[in-house]
Amino acid sequence: MRIRMSYSNIPARQMQPRTANSTIARCFKTIACFVIALLSVVLPDTATAEDSGLSAKQKAVGNIPFERMTASATERIKSTINSEAVYKHLPESTIQCSPELYIQLVRYPELVCNMWELMGAAKFRVNRVGEFEFTLSDLKGNTSQVELIYGTHETHVFLIDGKYKGPLLVKNIKAKTVVVVHSSFELNDKSEPITRHSIDLFMKLDSGVGEIVEGVVVPLFMKATEWSYDEITKFVGQVYNVALTKPDGMHRLINKLTRCQPAIRKRLSNVTTAIAESSVRTAALPK
Repeated sequence: MRIRMSYSNIPARQMQPRTANSTIARCFKTIACFVIALLSVVLPDTATAEDSGLSAKQKAVGNIPFERMTASATERIKSTINSEAVYKHLPESTIQCSPELYIQLVRYPELVCNMWELMGAAKFRVNRVGEFEFTLSDLKGNTSQVELIYGTHETHVFLIDGKYKGPLLVKNIKAKTVVVVHSSFELNDKSEPITRHSIDLFMKLDSGVGEIVEGVVVPLFMKATEWSYDEITKFVGQVYNVALTKPDGMHRLINKLTRCQPAIRKRLSNVTTAIAESSVRTAALPK
């Protein structure tokens, strides 16, 4: 089942994501350092996963709404999250953001990537190739095919088919990843919209990948994902704040999102306009 969706004057500091540290591969210039990193960083992570990850993984699998998916979608997801897949849970975060804006940014990540690019902080580039499909590039030659398999207000399930190449790898590594985004929405005691979300990640490397390479690549991927999750969460809250307090600047920004399809920009514009109008109505209420 698929759900179909019925700058210049913004100071960079208001919406600026932090710059990520360079990859571990760049930091370690010798094999000796690489081995040290493997022993001191990777092994503890692996032990923790073995101690507590199994039951958590089973619970996460149980939370995927297979009963609402097509047989084809179910088969594709289950083939990726089997016993060979590595699992990680990114814990719940809370931000001030309306459901409508949050869902737009989750379903159309090119909006966030294009905003970052306009601010000189581009880390990824999204190229939409279909209503539910897009390619994701890290600007270093690593490209993934991403598909939104299932989407409701509460759950989004993405299937990612990607490959990674790096200076320490003899050949490209292929991997499939399932990303399950859980979200809930409520109003706080000030009647402000609050979004809570968490993520379950399942990663399955190609069968030809050796254990040593897998022991390095998986933790690197998981740590990078944690950083992206934290930064995007904060950024979504910042976008909502700008839409709420600086609607004119928000619309100037949207008009510059030229890497996004016009229809997607239009939907975002409608959502942010509604946020600003809601703020005006609230301000006009008697105290």
